[in-house]
Amino acid sequence: MEVAIIGLIGVLLGALITGLAGFLVYRQIELRQRRERELMHQVKEIETINLLNKKINEILSKRNVLMQDYVSFNAFDDCYITIDDFIYLNSFAAQNSFYLPTYLIEEFFKNISHRKVILSPEETVKIGGYTYKGGRIVMETFSEQLIEILNEKKQTLSRATKQPLSYFSIQ
Repeated sequence: MEVAIIGLIGVLLGALITGLAGFLVYRQIELRQRRERELMHQVKEIETINLLNKKINEILSKRNVLMQDYVSFNAFDDCYITIDDFIYLNSFAAQNSFYLPTYLIEEFFKNISHRKVILSPEETVKIGGYTYKGGRIVMETFSEQLIEILNEKKQTLSRATKQPLSYFSIQ
């Protein structure tokens, strides 16, 4: 009888140890998966902000290429945005609103829309876009703010990982 009780206690103790070990392993796997999801979310945020910044820099560089298409009242700080580019910026911001700083995006569109130069429909079709008085400064400021946010997120991500980040080292 004593042997049976000792055997039963041994089996119960073994089951308890096995259950505890299984729980700890399951919890470890769950924490690792959660951490990976958080890191992937941070990487997606960085990639999205970087794409938006590249598109804005591309729009700013079009000024030199399309200089002859500009209207005569264009000053150095004015900005020309094609209709396609403006629609792309709006749709990109809407599609990726989960990964972008919403307040900053709303302020950018509000500031840029206040600077729109009113042209006749014929002139708008002729040049294929909109001109924004002083818009270049707004876009450059927005680009600088995006770069600051990008650098902060890169630092946060590098602190969160144990290995160095070679993926984002090149700007």
